[in-house]
Amino acid sequence: MTTVEDKQLPLRLFAGGLLVAGIVAVFLLLFHPFLYVTEPGNATVMFNTFTGIEKGRIERPGATFVVPGVDGPITYNVRTRVFQFTNSTPVPNQAGSAITINTADGQAFSTDVFVALRPNQAVLDQLHANVGTRYMENIVVPTVRSKVRDVAANYTSGDFYNKTRRAEMEQKMTALIGRDMPQGVLENKKAPLILIEDVYLGTAEFPEALKASLEQKQVASITAQTAAVKAQIQQKETTRKLILADANRKAIELQGQAAARNAKLADLLFYEKLKERIDIAREKGADIPVKVIRVEGAEKSTVFLNVDPQRAAATATP
Repeated sequence: MTTVEDKQLPLRLFAGGLLVAGIVAVFLLLFHPFLYVTEPGNATVMFNTFTGIEKGRIERPGATFVVPGVDGPITYNVRTRVFQFTNSTPVPNQAGSAITINTADGQAFSTDVFVALRPNQAVLDQLHANVGTRYMENIVVPTVRSKVRDVAANYTSGDFYNKTRRAEMEQKMTALIGRDMPQGVLENKKAPLILIEDVYLGTAEFPEALKASLEQKQVASITAQTAAVKAQIQQKETTRKLILADANRKAIELQGQAAARNAKLADLLFYEKLKERIDIAREKGADIPVKVIRVEGAEKSTVFLNVDPQRAAATATP
């Protein structure tokens, strides 16, 4: 009997080992899975327990194999998000309070600022190694506050009412903030670790006195512009009338010159028409539409005619 029991002991030990291994495997699968799933809109970098951040390994959305206890996945949201600097609460993605600025005309007030940005997925491993997941509070927030103040200091408070000037400020802020983001290396070229896509200026919280003053200036500016437009219209109308009067004067001069040059032609045409009317009247036995009422002189005589223009000079044949 003792011999039989000794032969079964290794089998029992082996079976026990298999059971323990199975339990361990189930535990690992449940609590330390071999597959890690990266959700859409995210990217994952890997931290190796022995070697640190695995350079160049950036996992796109989907499942990836990991070694439990060795690989530690860190996932970043790489979508473009708009972070808000505002005093309004609650708001999504609030990065901080409204930014207080000082303008070129010595005015101080706060304004809402919105920044659209995203981590640069192509160098996400470098972002995690150099900056980490707290890139907003460590890098973006102080840079945005600094550059917004720098740009605003070159503009007056009234420029915040001007659409064109606001757009100009936003473009400069976007460029300056993007330039000051930390840089990585991609294909032997510098690449920003954080991509600043746009900066938008929101509501400026002017003090009541400044707000009233700016509104009065706007009204005065609009009134002045309206008066200037009216003056331009009046000037153009005066110019038009002068041009028209000059054209009429020239037309009269041309008509006078034409009449002087063609006086003989007009007389000839008149007398030809008169003769034609006289001939027609004679043929019909009607009264001749002209009569001589006085003749003076011999060779150079003066003839006074009593002419009915309707009968003698009409163009239509009766």
